[in-house]
Amino acid sequence: MLIISILAAMLIFFAALIIWNVAHGSAGRADDEAARRKKTKTPGAVTMDSGALTGAVWQSDAYYGAGTAALTLVNEQRAAAGLSQLAWSDPLAQCGLVRSAELPAAFSHTRPDGTDWYTVNSDLMYGENLAMGYNSAAEVVAAWMASPTHRDNILTPGFKTCGIGVIEIGGVWYWSQEFGY
Repeated sequence: MLIISILAAMLIFFAALIIWNVAHGSAGRADDEAARRKKTKTPGAVTMDSGALTGAVWQSDAYYGAGTAALTLVNEQRAAAGLSQLAWSDPLAQCGLVRSAELPAAFSHTRPDGTDWYTVNSDLMYGENLAMGYNSAAEVVAAWMASPTHRDNILTPGFKTCGIGVIEIGGVWYWSQEFGY
């Protein structure tokens, strides 16, 4: 009888812990699907949200380090698949920061103003992976690799550059991985 009581108490404790983690964003989540668009650069057709890129978003060294660590892990996955490494892109990372800052308002590949994700800079952004609630590069890359559409973006042979914006808002980490050619 004592064993059953102990097991019941442990079950209640772990159920409460899981509920608390989900309620507080600790469980993490990647969006349902990754986003990608065709490479079509038409002169004069570039959309760029210059207002979003005026320095309103700032990334500390710790979060910059998390983004570059995630790219290192992504490049390990690409190497294992026989693909070339992605080069870090500061302009894509800045776009990623803009997108990460928007995620609490709209965790989606549609921006809070209703425009497409790539309108931060349509000349650079050709693929996007989003995630929230993961507090390490290893966790977020594992989540992206477990999702077929996110994995496809990571393993797209044509992508050559990547920038990852990471911010913490209200104790929740938001990740935006942006890909370019």
